[in-house]
Order: sequence, then structure tokens, then C-alpha cells
Amino acid sequence: MIPEGVKQSAPENGDTLIALWWNLENAFDTLKDPTTRDDDFTPNGIKEWTRYRYYRKMQRLSKGLRAAAGQNIPDFIGVCEVENAQVLDDLQESFPWEWPMWRCHRDSPDARGIDVAVFYNHQRWRLDSVAFIAQVHTGKSREGVWTLFQSKSEDDTIVLVWVHLPSLRQPNERVRKEALDLLVSHREVDLIIGDLNTHPNGPLGIWMSQIGLIELHSIIPWGTYAFGKRWSHLDSAWSSVSSQWQGAYQAIPFGTHSKPGNSPTIKPTFYAGKYYGGASDHLPLFIKVWKNPVSPYIYGSTSTR
Repeated sequence: MIPEGVKQSAPENGDTLIALWWNLENAFDTLKDPTTRDDDFTPNGIKEWTRYRYYRKMQRLSKGLRAAAGQNIPDFIGVCEVENAQVLDDLQESFPWEWPMWRCHRDSPDARGIDVAVFYNHQRWRLDSVAFIAQVHTGKSREGVWTLFQSKSEDDTIVLVWVHLPSLRQPNERVRKEALDLLVSHREVDLIIGDLNTHPNGPLGIWMSQIGLIELHSIIPWGTYAFGKRWSHLDSAWSSVSSQWQGAYQAIPFGTHSKPGNSPTIKPTFYAGKYYGGASDHLPLFIKVWKNPVSPYIYGSTSTR
């Protein structure tokens, strides 16, 4: 881990790209889908999920992505806990006009209907291949997204795998290890980015190092997810030791607040069943990636709130 507050820079020689990642905390529309368990997120459901609450969340999510990007135009944006294409449409409508983003998504077989999706800068990158990969052997879970991109200006390719591993409601790390097995077995990988639902230094991180994946250097002062005042480091970014692409990442403290002398708390959309109107219970990640590095460090993005 890089000590907090140490400013470092990516190498000047070599290509760089910017990626964002964010777990959007139940980004549901307000309509009942008879094929999924989304009853709570309807106007008459237990969450009282009205159009006002929905569009407030979209505005907060858009603001958080802009804060995470800082002055950069992202090359890629990965998100999870998204219900459907309409939610992605509504989110994308509020992107800055100078972000030329297309997206890659399909409805997964997850029982709650939450998906992983990827936006990409179509002026810089062409999506050459994509695979939506089940994370459990039954196929009844959200899918990971394997993407192969080709640079439009250089003879560069990069393979990014975007994941939202099974929930911590499954306390056995073996469940998440098996999910990663399904995602990476017999497939080329440069970077894995996402919500792994586990600390990078835990058993899953040890297993990832055994198969040739190393965590990117990171600045994570408190964690990437908060439940009340309790922080956890659940979201992370990893690279293959054989990849020409390396980088670093940091959590952007969007939506956090604290009193003097206290660790910060985050304003989620819901906490303990009560509506708070925030963007998410996760922090967005800012990830800078470069090719053929001469130094392993970066200093990332800018804004907080």
C-alpha cells in the first residue's frame, strides 16, 4: 500500500489510460419486473422507490463519476448493481457532453436483476471481443464481463475483466474463489477490476497471487465500502504479472463527511432500511493504467464531494 498523502506520478514515456469503477448500490428503476425480485424498489414497495428518489440517485451518481474522473475523460467506466439498460440510459444522459462513451451490457440471470456494465470511450478504443461469464456453476448469478479493446490510435490491446463477486452473505471465501475461477480460467487477462467482496490481503488475495495476479498499488485511507462507521476494502484492481499494462488506484471520498477527530462516514442511498438520499454505500475508484512502466506509482484524481 502507498502511504496516504504521498504524491507520485505515472511514467511520462508510454501510453496511459483512465478507468473508473463504482458499485452503484441498488441502481433500480421504479418499475416492477416480473422476472426478478425487485418488488422493494417500486413506489409501493418497502423502499418507497419513487421517481423523485430514483432521479435524485441518478444525479448523485453522475456527480460522483465526474468527481472521480477529475479533469480527465475516462477511457473506461465499470459499474455494478445496475438493474437494466434503462437505468444505464438515464445515467449516461447526465454524463458530461465531452465524454464520448458507448457501453457494453446485457441482462444477467441474477435473481435480483443486478448487472455489471462497462462504458468505453469509443473515440480511443474499439471493443473487439466481449464475453458475459457466469460466476456460479448454476448460472443464476450476476455475470462478470470479459472485454478485449483495441486502441484506435496505437497498436495496443488490453483485456479488462469487470467483476462483482458473490456477496458477503456467503461467508466462505471459496465461493468467491470459484467465481474467479470461472471468470479467468483459460482466458487472457491484463487487469481485473471490480467489487471482490473481500479485502485484497485476505485469503482470496493470496489465491490471486498464486495464479499470477497482483494488486495494483493503491491509496485507500479508510476502505471502499461503509456500513455506518465500519469501513471495508471490498473494491480493488489487479493486473497479471505477465501483462504489459500496470498501474495504481485510489478510492475517491465522494459523499463522505466527518466531524473533527472522527473517521468519515458515507451517505448511502439506504442504511439499515432508512432512506438517506446519497449516491452509494461504496466509493468510486480512480484507476490509472500505463504501458511499459518505469515506475510503479501514481497520484490519482482530485475532488471529494
